[in-house]
Amino acid sequence: MSESRRKLPAPAAFSPEDMARRKRRNIALALVLAGLVVFFFVVTLVKTGPAIMNRPL
Repeated sequence: MSESRRKLPAPAAFSPEDMARRKRRNIALALVLAGLVVFFFVVTLVKTGPAIMNRPL
């Protein structure tokens, strides 16, 4: 059984360019996600209208 298992080579280290590209992509994804959260929040407020404050507690 141990003969059929092969050791995988170690993954290559990321270059500084790869790390910078990954960081930019992560920042872009975070901004898009935050924008969607704000968008859905605003749409929810607009759809409920001003009557949201006139509800019984």
